[in-house]
Amino acid sequence: MTDFPLTLTRLRFECVAETPLRLGGVRAGNNLRGALVDVMRRATCPYSVPAVAGVSSVPDPEHVAICPVCWLVAANEKPGVERRGYVLTPPLYLPETLAPGQRFTFHLTLVGEAQRYLPYFVLAVPEMGSIGVGSKRGRFRLRRIVSETLNGIEEEVLAEGETVIHPPRYSITHADVMERVDRALQTWRGQGIRELNVVFLTPLRLVWNDHLVKTPDFAIFFARMLERLDELAIQFSGSERRPYEERIHLQDLALQVRMIENDTHWIEVASGSSRTGRPTWISGLIGTARYGAPIEVWRELLPWLIWGEMVQVGKDTVKGNGVFRLVI
Repeated sequence: MTDFPLTLTRLRFECVAETPLRLGGVRAGNNLRGALVDVMRRATCPYSVPAVAGVSSVPDPEHVAICPVCWLVAANEKPGVERRGYVLTPPLYLPETLAPGQRFTFHLTLVGEAQRYLPYFVLAVPEMGSIGVGSKRGRFRLRRIVSETLNGIEEEVLAEGETVIHPPRYSITHADVMERVDRALQTWRGQGIRELNVVFLTPLRLVWNDHLVKTPDFAIFFARMLERLDELAIQFSGSERRPYEERIHLQDLALQVRMIENDTHWIEVASGSSRTGRPTWISGLIGTARYGAPIEVWRELLPWLIWGEMVQVGKDTVKGNGVFRLVI
């Protein structure tokens, strides 16, 4: 698929804690996502709090067509089929509790047509900070928002101390991904087997044949990532389904990748649900795996691995799971 139609807007939210802030370590993504959705529900969608708004709990089709909150929770209607059009990348390498004045960042990536909802996300984050996040409702202040691209271009979407949003002019495209592939391959001169490290920074939770996968099998990891990318492109960028022959070709290439070293381990993580009142498991693999394959194999797989870095992979990506980085 030489002309992959997916586009992304990746936003970096730069924040500072105002009170002791317990983001929860590996639960930080889940805590931030819960606060984000709560704010958007109350501020944007009367059907989310019908008892307060005095409206029916069943939204009409016209409302659903334009409401970002109804769109945000649409994936609950067909679990595993519908994908959400945003990805949350939580703060990494932070202590359990942030002291007042300590800075942190997190990212939201909007996919395809979901980019039209950018103002709703931008407006919701300062409100999240004032209401509070985490077990003790620690508060933070949004300093500024920056849009990032793969080639190093940064655009200030919301400057510190301002209230005017400046929509970014540039989004991430397949051409940007291929430029990064070319730069990466330039560091691999000559032929033969080349090694690639994949660092799983937040829990990687993969399911294969109805079972949790507790080792970083590359073929399974790649198959789930390619499936996710294709479904996102179909749902949010109007893409046609990837030709069967191409999908099989890529999967056959992935089977040629061999694990050289596995330094990952499984961690058990539970998250609370304000909707069900019951905990849900967001456990998964973290750590580093090293893989080897001929450079001709990597040349075809790298574009999709780079896309995967940006949209994450596996279960619970909207809660911050599935963040990984390539070390070439």
